[in-house]
Amino acid sequence: MVDNQHWLDRWKENRIGFHEPAVNQHLKDQLPQFSLNPGASVFMPLCGKAHDIAWLAAQGYQVIGIELSSLAIESFFEENSLGFQSFENDRFVLYKSGLINLMQGDFFDLRKEDLADCSFVYDRAALIAMDQSQRPRYYQHMNSILPVSEMLLITLEYDQEEMPGPPYSVPENEVLDHYAENYSIDMLERNNVIDERPRWRKVGMTWLNESVYRLTPVASHESAR
Repeated sequence: MVDNQHWLDRWKENRIGFHEPAVNQHLKDQLPQFSLNPGASVFMPLCGKAHDIAWLAAQGYQVIGIELSSLAIESFFEENSLGFQSFENDRFVLYKSGLINLMQGDFFDLRKEDLADCSFVYDRAALIAMDQSQRPRYYQHMNSILPVSEMLLITLEYDQEEMPGPPYSVPENEVLDHYAENYSIDMLERNNVIDERPRWRKVGMTWLNESVYRLTPVASHESAR
């Protein structure tokens, strides 16, 4: 199992191959399909220092992020030349700058009230950071804390025997098994991107599917909230 210390160490040692050098293209391409109102709140689990944070804020959206590493959060503000205020409560250190609100702490300490204003979830790097033993807890927690909101979910799928992870392979049937009760799930894209990831081919991977899902709350989920 990959524990919290593993991720803290990777940030300290700058082993952050999961950090994308630019705004995620799927986010830019797919966001217009979602019915987000101006100023809507977007939740990014395990947000790191993603360029996506600043991009979403530049579109006028409130960004709520949760990230374990204070180094990641402070690097985000420094690299984007943004000043911030920080506050501490019993669970998180809160960093605020304009439309951006980042919580430093453990994802599993989040409560429903922390995301009460959330209108949209963008999960690019959180689910695939969890190994198979951790993911049931992740799905359960997400289902318990999220208000009625659409989700853009990006996963990877590959032969887990060819690379141990992280990131981990998350098959489509698993996403359906854990989210279908609360969401209607549409596959927006699936592409074999192994040729775009030469370092992964070098370690022996022969294929790598990147899947993009749209999750829309179903009526029973809405009425339960």
